[in-house]
Amino acid sequence: MAASQNLKYLGGENQLQMKSSTQSALTFLEKWTLLGIVIGAVAGLSSVVLYFLIRAIEYFLLVRAAGIYVPIPPGEGGTLGCPPGARFSPLLPAIAGIGGLLSALIIRFSPEASGNGTDRAIESYHFRNGTFSRWSWAAKMLSSAVTIGSGGSAGREGPEAFISAGISSGIFSLLRLSPEDRRLAVAVAMGAGIGTIFKAPIAGAILSAELLYRRDFEYEAIFPSLIASSVGFLIFGAFVGYGPIFGLYQYSFFLSSVWLFLLLGVLTGAMAYLYVRSLRFFEGLFLRISAPRELRALVGGVLVGALGLLFPEVLSIGYGWMGYAIQGRLFCLRSPLPLYLFLVLLPFLKILATSLTLGSGASGGEFAPGIFIGGATGLMLYSLLQLAGIRAPYFPLIVVGMASLFGAAANAPLSVMIMAIEMTGSVELFPPAMIASSISYIIASGVTPYPAQVPTRKDSPVHSGEYSALLLSKIRVEEARLMNFFIRAEEDARSAERRIRESGLLSLPVVDEQGNFLGTVSLLDLAGHSGRAGEMVVRGVPYVRPDSTLLEAWEIMSRTRSNYVPVVKRGKLIGILTMDGLVEVYKGFLRI
Repeated sequence: MAASQNLKYLGGENQLQMKSSTQSALTFLEKWTLLGIVIGAVAGLSSVVLYFLIRAIEYFLLVRAAGIYVPIPPGEGGTLGCPPGARFSPLLPAIAGIGGLLSALIIRFSPEASGNGTDRAIESYHFRNGTFSRWSWAAKMLSSAVTIGSGGSAGREGPEAFISAGISSGIFSLLRLSPEDRRLAVAVAMGAGIGTIFKAPIAGAILSAELLYRRDFEYEAIFPSLIASSVGFLIFGAFVGYGPIFGLYQYSFFLSSVWLFLLLGVLTGAMAYLYVRSLRFFEGLFLRISAPRELRALVGGVLVGALGLLFPEVLSIGYGWMGYAIQGRLFCLRSPLPLYLFLVLLPFLKILATSLTLGSGASGGEFAPGIFIGGATGLMLYSLLQLAGIRAPYFPLIVVGMASLFGAAANAPLSVMIMAIEMTGSVELFPPAMIASSISYIIASGVTPYPAQVPTRKDSPVHSGEYSALLLSKIRVEEARLMNFFIRAEEDARSAERRIRESGLLSLPVVDEQGNFLGTVSLLDLAGHSGRAGEMVVRGVPYVRPDSTLLEAWEIMSRTRSNYVPVVKRGKLIGILTMDGLVEVYKGFLRI
């Protein structure tokens, strides 16, 4: 009974600790609701400016000067009508070349604006405390708009991620917020910027957590990014419209079509690998040319323009052409080649155009081309099946191709899969998208267009201090502050549920009358039950002893996906060690 008496209910000191913890949580939610609105406003307004700047440059350089029609997707005001026939314009290579030259000249004055934008934002989060050069975001906006507006094959989403992150970082620095807040703002702004300009706010929120790592999530970013992405979407949609970029479509999934998406996953995985490798190959190839960056970008632009004379579909972002394909209006495509041959070649042509544009040193994103290449890979499979006499639906192959290819390439399969669904409004495509994305992710593992991505949180300098195995292995659990939260086996389910909610956890350990540790019971276990807590206890739960190391405790929490671990001595529960308690004692040792 003495041991049992040592176990106290949530009272006294523990109540104060619990209130402090709840207060901190509320402070975080309140603070990041307000800051999320600020970041969302930045993402929304900057997306509007970037979008219309690109459209204006496209109109004057491609439409007016070169006579090249740039179709617009349905969700951005495009129509179902086929584009007017474009005249053969020898000006196109010159226009694209000058665009590359101007983009590189702008980058000369702000080298940080080079690259795809997203990788720079990721790098800033992990290695630069979320800082950017003061006007690098403006240089990124101008250089990317010139690249895309002159016909360069690049995306606006990567630049928008950089622009949103750069402006938000500057605002947080002016407000004298902590480096931790500024880093989180960069992650939130990156996801919000991409989600806003894609008109995919849910995907943007998840992307802010997923894109930083190859095999992990920055969970803390999800809530503020939900706020920011929603605000950004509301602002951007007020100018461009709120409908999905590619319009609304319906599709019924049948079990008999699973093999199609398994095959598509294999193809998109291979194409994702090829896409990333091609980008790196052409970067290295142009760097070996002993010429100024401006001249290399000029050459790259001329080559892309020459390619665009025959295949205008590979120019700029290309969403309008993909919109025609999704609508089934393949006859709107302008290639001089036989249709099915062109559709087989299209993903390779877009990879080549993007690699020439970005590899030569022009500024722009890799995200939108990856989405286009994924859709084109779906079209390629559709064409091959048609040539083989096998009937297949083209629409789901295009959309699932978009999701599975770039989701695998960017190591962000979940968020890109949701993004493709939001871009078409086709929730029914979740099952096939999950099938194809899983296969594609496995095949393309090991490549990424974002070298600044680190494998997991443990590998990031931001979190390295939290997970130093050497130091954790030297600190004993008994040196940490334990919490005396528990449930008696004889308590009724309603009382046990209330006690768990008061603790702020999702489950609590259960003890008998003598204080012996029996296991744990969770809110999920108690839901809908009216018996005793002891009847629903989960036994065999791993625990640590007072002389166990913090490393052992951390490994159990990581393995069980829990934020606490029971501490047991001679069969009796003496408390629980939470993740907050573990980090607290660890940081105390760091200061010694």
